[in-house]
Amino acid sequence: MKHSDRPHWLRLAKAAPLVLCAVLLLWFLIAGDGVSVETILSYTPKNPALAACLLLALYGVKSLSIFFPILLLQVAVGHLFPTGVALVVNLLGLVVDLSIPFWIGHASGVGLIQKLTRRFPTMEKVLGIQQNNMFFLSFFLRVINCLPGDVISMYLGATGTAYPIFLAGQMLGSLPSTICATVLGSNISDPRSSKFIFTLLLTVLISLSSSVIYYLYKKKTKPPVGPSRQDGDEPD
Repeated sequence: MKHSDRPHWLRLAKAAPLVLCAVLLLWFLIAGDGVSVETILSYTPKNPALAACLLLALYGVKSLSIFFPILLLQVAVGHLFPTGVALVVNLLGLVVDLSIPFWIGHASGVGLIQKLTRRFPTMEKVLGIQQNNMFFLSFFLRVINCLPGDVISMYLGATGTAYPIFLAGQMLGSLPSTICATVLGSNISDPRSSKFIFTLLLTVLISLSSSVIYYLYKKKTKPPVGPSRQDGDEPD
């Protein structure tokens, strides 16, 4: 049987993040009661530089795992660092989280597009909007949050979207929720404070707004039921 023309190093490079993800997730599950803010904090080094490096590595793990909510990481970072520094770390982590699946999709090409559209039937319809404006598409998909983020990144990478345009749109769409999660983390030790309560309510509002925008989008793009042909009408 004829072997694939794809270089061995490329197949290994694509498999390495998945292996790392599986190993680290298994470590978390064995070592504790699951992935939580407390779990992340308990395994974080006291040295700020090492802590930042570990958290950025966990962002890489999160990019390939649906069991690792990004909100937990963002809140943990907000708790560990001063708010300004935490926001920078979270934004860098977001770059990691977006980039890994994007480049996996870019390396995989058209075959991945077909697999993703079969697994997520609504994807082709949703991603069909504004194909002539990839910046808006990247931004909008992050705002409405209707599909898993890694799936969106893989798809846009596989379709050949320019990386700077993809990253700018996705980062802009993620900015409000990232800021809120960072501020939540910085005030998590005092959950009765007005700053914590306000940020929590704002986070919920952003989530609800995302759902409303997606609902309105689906309603607007729903194909109208065609009028029935009149008895006297004849086809051309």
